Amino acid sequence: MVSKLLDENTANIEKAKSLTAGLSAAQMTWRPQPGKWSIAQNLAHLTAGDPQDLDPIASSIAAARAKGIIGNGPFRYGWLSSRIMKSMEPPPKRKWKAAKAYTPSPDVDAAKALADYLRRTARLTELIQKADGLDLARAKTPFGLKWVKISLGALLAHVTTHDRRHLWQAEQVRNDPNFPIV
Repeated sequence: MVSKLLDENTANIEKAKSLTAGLSAAQMTWRPQPGKWSIAQNLAHLTAGDPQDLDPIASSIAAARAKGIIGNGPFRYGWLSSRIMKSMEPPPKRKWKAAKAYTPSPDVDAAKALADYLRRTARLTELIQKADGLDLARAKTPFGLKWVKISLGALLAHVTTHDRRHLWQAEQVRNDPNFPIV
């Protein structure tokens, strides 16, 4: 499970780099139409909750280690966790409105959005590595509301899947026929 999560996170990092390679700030912030996000906005959305999204994962990993919640998998997650992960897979079958705290500004700084995303995914790589050897189904972590807890493995999978969804959206922007050529 950990190797799959690491592979997915690495693929997301490479996708972000390839999507943004050689693009100007104007291209990164171009929006296909009002109400649609730019490439930079998609990246900024993925880091909007940082660190409040990754810090609880780090705490949950430490707590699981302290409690000796270890296991090798494969791990099975509950119906709700599986449903949440499946709903995030690109191409999206259902649109979700981002909470106000996670909605990026239209004038997002393109370079900062990419740098923040790469920093966050580097931290995610570290957290996934630290989770290695834990029972990712039994170890729990907060999800959304502090009193709602899901499996640590399900949340890590959700993060990589959510990233993949928004990188897919960013790719749609770059592939738009009206995308500006320098």
